[in-house]
Parts: sequence; structure tokens; C-alpha cells
Amino acid sequence: MNYLRPISRCLLSIAFTLGVLVDGSAGDEGSAGDEGSFRELVAPVLQARCIGCHNGGDRKGELSLETWDTIEQSGVVQPGDPDSSTLLEMISGQPDAEPAMPKDADRLAAAEVAAIRAWIAAGANWPDGFVLKAPEVTDTDWWSLLPIKKPAVPQIESAAAWIDSPIDAFVLRKLREKGLAPSVAADGRTLVRRLYYDLVGLPPSPAEVEAFVADDDPQAYEKLVDRLLASPHYGERWARHWLDVVHYGDTHGYDKDKLRPNAWPYRDYVIRAWNDDTPYGQFVKEQLAGDVLFPNQPQLIAATGFIAAGPWDFIGHVEVPATKIDGRIARNLDRDDMVVNTIHTFCSVTAGCARCHNHKFDPITQEDYYSLQAVFAAVGRYDRPFDADAETGRKRAVIAERKANIVARRAELTEQAKRVKSPELTNVDRRIAELDAQRLEQMSPSNGFHSQFAPTGDTVKEELAAARETRTTLLAKLISPGFPAEVARIEADLQQVDAELEKLPKPQLVYAAATHFKPEGGHQPSSGEPLPIFVLQRGLIDQHLQSVGPGTLRLPGDLPARFALPADHTEGDRRVALANWITNRQNPLTWRSIVNRIWQYHFGRGIVGSPNDLGRMGQQPSHPELLDWLAAEFRDGGDSIEKPQSIKGLHKLLVTSSTYRQTVSHDDTYATIDSGNQYYWRASRRRLEAEAIRDTVLQVAGKLERQMYGPGFRDFVLEQTAHSPQFVYEKHDPDDTASHRRSVYRFLPRSQPQPFMETLDCADPSQQVAKRDETLTPLSALALLNNRFMVRMAEHFAARLETTSADRGQQIDRAMHLALGRPPQPGEHSALIAHAQEHGLPSACRVIMNLNEFVFVD
Repeated sequence: MNYLRPISRCLLSIAFTLGVLVDGSAGDEGSAGDEGSFRELVAPVLQARCIGCHNGGDRKGELSLETWDTIEQSGVVQPGDPDSSTLLEMISGQPDAEPAMPKDADRLAAAEVAAIRAWIAAGANWPDGFVLKAPEVTDTDWWSLLPIKKPAVPQIESAAAWIDSPIDAFVLRKLREKGLAPSVAADGRTLVRRLYYDLVGLPPSPAEVEAFVADDDPQAYEKLVDRLLASPHYGERWARHWLDVVHYGDTHGYDKDKLRPNAWPYRDYVIRAWNDDTPYGQFVKEQLAGDVLFPNQPQLIAATGFIAAGPWDFIGHVEVPATKIDGRIARNLDRDDMVVNTIHTFCSVTAGCARCHNHKFDPITQEDYYSLQAVFAAVGRYDRPFDADAETGRKRAVIAERKANIVARRAELTEQAKRVKSPELTNVDRRIAELDAQRLEQMSPSNGFHSQFAPTGDTVKEELAAARETRTTLLAKLISPGFPAEVARIEADLQQVDAELEKLPKPQLVYAAATHFKPEGGHQPSSGEPLPIFVLQRGLIDQHLQSVGPGTLRLPGDLPARFALPADHTEGDRRVALANWITNRQNPLTWRSIVNRIWQYHFGRGIVGSPNDLGRMGQQPSHPELLDWLAAEFRDGGDSIEKPQSIKGLHKLLVTSSTYRQTVSHDDTYATIDSGNQYYWRASRRRLEAEAIRDTVLQVAGKLERQMYGPGFRDFVLEQTAHSPQFVYEKHDPDDTASHRRSVYRFLPRSQPQPFMETLDCADPSQQVAKRDETLTPLSALALLNNRFMVRMAEHFAARLETTSADRGQQIDRAMHLALGRPPQPGEHSALIAHAQEHGLPSACRVIMNLNEFVFVD
């Protein structure tokens, strides 16, 4: 058949350059007829310019050039007749027209077209078994992959008064290069509001604003920064940013979207880690392998909730066994989520693009990708028990070790008893095992399942004691006189250790990385035994290529991409190796990634505008020297950040700079040069996130509950839980005080987002959100004006004002101070009084909470 469909865009045309020199002899139609000429002259052209799109996986235009069979089936090549071959027609073009292929790319050189023509004319010889593959990207000469070298801080003597930190020197140098100049500093009221929202996510109180404005201490601003960084609300604010990136949610997602009632300890771990200013490298290690690296800190088991933070296919794991293809696909995609979440979050690299083929733009192969999958090849997701208190965990471990020794001795005696032929003894032993299992299940919080037919409570204890006594009596009759006494001591010791365990506080549960748990349908624990991992041809679950061991990406330098682990290594050793690779000083991605993320949240855009992609498909840094200076200063510590890897130290460095403290004032001339403000010639006005808006509404209404930690609140009514839960938001009572906590503690369903929060661009917990959208739509305006929550909080806001004064003017003045941190302008004051007189004070409060100034920060 003739191939008439247009051959679509060849993505690799830009990514690769030919390393083949073709001389004029390619024009000789007999020169490409032998196998050697095909390999030297034709295959490299097809490989570099075509196979990236026209392969067995992508098949753009329904064409694959991988094998002769697929070429023959398409009919694009007619051996011996180049003029009838559609392939040649598409790449040749006409004298006055560009060829159709490669689409949107440079045309093939005349010598390359001639080589393909000669090959077809000579019979289109294709070596037996030859498979054309896309070339592997091996070029690591890319800015983000190169080692971090700390540049010298620019010396700009003429601007010494403006430069308050090395950041300002780098920014000012770039501004001058672009013909720009910095804006003046913002006033005190603007700065205090900006700083409060950036660091704690809440507005300052009127008293806090006035105190800062009136403070003439030269160190007043720096002291305010220190105070806010020390606030426990700082962790709540910045944990929310982190949870966006790692796509944390409180349900599984997918079809049934089952609840995860024990996901929240990971969220609390993140809040505490930010408040404690955990060094970033340690923060990374705790989330990937805290259970292995820090066994004496059982509370860090909660940190591995990071690995399980993303969506999970309940049907694909529980209802479909791993023996079926859909079950294997679900498990493959589960490991993919773990890989992508890890490498995106910590390294800002799109490793997931290599699941079906080598990455087309970055030096990441399928083997690299599946080596990362091998790191998580024994990891499942399940509720894990842990002790939030380290001392309790230590005691539990000591008692558990004692119990293990006692049980081992009992096993020895059982072996002796096996020599005694007694059906009666066998039956008693079987019953003891059953009762013991029931008892252990009662004491363990980890499975959440109890058979409805099993005895519970004291009944089990009494029956177990009776069975053990019967066993001792039988053994006394069957074995030596001293045997029963030892058995009795063992049984007494077991009862003693069980009693000691019962006295300890029950462990908490966290939904986290798990290898040992109670089987649930097709979801079976690995018991720490990794599954074999293979590179998959085109990502197809049944198309196994070579097997791979644990490893990671290849970077320039001496950092190995494959982990040299002993043959008897544990599952946890693999995660430790990955954590060590990520946090190695020689890994440039890690340190560039985190400083870019922190910068973005303070300045509205990152130095690299694609915070989850520092590769070739991402954006170039606007200030590469500044990015590397920050990365080195943060990683190693220095004059500006004394404590290495201190996130709080990085915050302080950024917000005390003159760059951060600029006004948002507009300049038409500068906007013509840099309309997006990527060079920071002014501050950027930013809309508050959904959580900050909601928390502010609660605070000004006097209803914000400051309770920290614990299970999340539900701002919905849960229905139809037997199959797929329904989250009914319209039935929730906005006066439910349990829901008046900060929004970081909100229970987050994946399938049915909260409509009010979604309208305000809340992050989708099913997606890694490196930067939130900021949309301005009629829906958001209507939601802020008419949503039941907003209406009710406006009523509470008005009631709060009425308790402070009966004078309408004073009420309006107080409302503006609480909501905006400033007094009303004369025109505003009179207009709001008139509105309150006609429509009531709650309506005036709604107007104030719908002002742009309420939801934007200058």
C-alpha cells in the first residue's frame, strides 16, 4: 500500500547533531547498496532525524522505521524505485518548497537525501535482524548537571547603599546589563504584611502593624524576621508548599478513592521538620529512609509517608492480583509514582519520561529509570505503627526483644514436645497458636481488622490461659518431671511481657512505605524481598529486556549511577543508597532545586521558571551565577548562611535583601524591557493562595482555631462509604468549630476537591504542583462574595466589630485595620459606612473581604 499520511514532527531533530560525514559519493546510486554503506550513510540519518518519532512506541503518522518489516508494511519505501517511494518524497521537497519532513525542523542536507535515494535505488538493503533505535542522549554538558562552582560576589561600589546582601549585587548587575534599575523600598505597612504572609501565612494584627511602623530600631525588620521564623505557624505555612510538591492527599484517588485516615502523621512530620529547621540533607534522608537510618527515632517512620504520599490504585492492587496483567501494570505505575515523586521533588528532573523510551532531551536512559524503580521494588503502601515518643519506642523495642527470646526458647521446647506422639497435645498447641494470634491482633493497631467470629477482650485471655495450663499438664505426663516447670515459667514470662506491652501507649499509625503488613486481597507484603525489575520495551509490562539492579541517574563527575551493594543487602539499603546519592555534595541538582523553590515562593517566580524541570525542556535560569552562589552558600554554609543547609537561614538571607523589600511600583519604560519582571526590578504583586485566604477570613472573623497537629478536619459530609465515598461539601455546616483550624489541616480528597478552594486555585493532590496557578475569573469573585463560608464568616466578623464599639465609624475603621492592616481612606470610610447603614454591617464586611487588597499582597 502507499503511505500517504504526513510524517509528523521529528522531535530529535533539534536534540541531536549528526556525527556522520557524508561525501559526494553518496550521490552514486550503487554506493549505498551494500550493508556497510547502509550502516555508515543511511542508518545514522534515519536514527538522528526520524526514529525519535517514527518508532515502535510512538508510531507518529502510523509509521515505524525500527525494522524492515514495519517499513515494508507501511509501503513508504519501494526497493529499486526511489521516485515511487513516499519516504523520499517527504524528505526531498520541491525546488521552491520546503520538504514535509522533518516537520518544523531544518531540512535534511542534500548529501543525506542523496544517500537515502541511492540506498532505495540499490534495492533498500536492510541487514537481517537490524533494529534502528533512537540514539541515547549522553551529552551532560548542561548547566544544571555541571558541578556547582561558587562565583565571586559582584563588586558594585557605586550602589553600596542599596546592596544589603550578596543577592542584591547579583541582581543589580543583571539589572544594569538590561538597562533597568531597582525600585525604591516599600513602606513599613506593606513590608510587615508581605513578611507575615510569606513566613507564617497569616496577616499581622493591627497592634503588630502599628508596633512595627513605630519602631525606629535599625534592627526592627531583622528582629521581626527572626520572630516570625521562630513562630510555630511558620512550619504550617511552609509545610503547605512542600505538600503541594509531593502531591500529598488523604485519600487514594483513582476509581474508588478510599480514605487514608492515617496519612496525616506525615503532614505533621513536615510541619515539625520545618519548625525545627532540620538540615535539608537530613530532611531528604528522613523521608526516603528515616526508618532505616535512624532506628532509635521511631517517630521518623512517619517521614516515609513521603514515599506513599501520591495516589494509589486500590482496585489494581487489592481487587486485581499481581498474576494478572492489570495487576502488574498497577504495581509498575505505583513504583513509577515513587520514582517520579522522588526525582522531581529533590532533583527537579523529569526522569519519568524514560519509562517507555530513553529520554529524548536529557541524558536519562530507560536503564536509569528502571534502576530507580528497583530502589522501590520491595516497597508497598500501608498503615505502619510507630511511636511518636522516642522513649516509648525504646522501651517497646527492649520488651519486644525479651519476648522474642522467650518465644525462641518456647520453640525449642516445642521441638522436644514434637518427639512425643500425642494427638491431644497437638490439638492444644494448635488452639494456643490460634488464640495467641488473636491476642496479638488485639494489641496491634496495624491491621484495623478483627474477625467478627473471634473472641475478644478478656474471653481470649481466659481461654488462652486455660489452654496453656492444659498443655503444661499434658507435658508433665508425657515428658520429664522438670519440663513442666520450665514451660510454666515461659508461659508466665510471656504473660508478663504482654502485660508490659499493654501498659505502653498504643503506637500511632502512618500511611507510609511498608514491607510488612497484613495481606489485603491482591495487596501482598514483600517482607523485604525486592521484586526483579526489568527494562520494559516501550514500557510494555510483558516486554522484558535486561534485568537491572538499584541505581539512579548519571551525572558528570565521580558520583556513581549504580549502587554497589553487597549480595545480602536489605530493602532499606537501597533507599539509603538513593538518599545518600541525592544529598551528596557533588549532586548539583539537589542544591539548585531547593534554593530555586524557596526563591520562587518569596519572589513569585523562580530563578529557573520551571521548578520541577531543570533539564533541557525546562527554562534557563535568569541569574545563573546567583543560583549557583545560593546553592553553594546553602549547601556548605558561609558568611550569609552560618548553619549549612538551614532553610530558615536561606529565608532570612532572601527576605532581608533589598531585592525582596522593593515596592511593586510600575514603570512603563522598564515594563517594555522586562514585562514579566524576571530580572526583579520591582516586587511582584501576588494573589494569596486559597489556604491563606481562608485562614485570613477565619482570623478577621475571630474564629480561627490555633490547634496544631493531629487528624485533619473534614469540611464535607461523607456518604456512600461502602464502595466509593462521596464528599458532600454543601451539607457541611460552616459554623462547625472543628473546621475552623488552619487550612493545612484540611482533609484532602483527591476525586472531589472542595469547590470553594478549587475555585481559588488550590493544589490538586493528585498532581505534583511545583507552582500554583493564579487565575482571575468571575467564579472566584462570586465564590468570595456568595459562598456560605464567606457569608457566615462576614456575619461573625460583624459580630466581632459590634463587641468592640457601637459607633459605625469606629467599626469600619477597626474592620479595615483587621483586614488590611491600615486605616480606611476618607472616601472608603464614608462609602462603607453608607453601605453598612443601608445593607447592614455583615454586608459591609463582605465588601471588605472582597477587595483586591484583601486577597493580594504588595
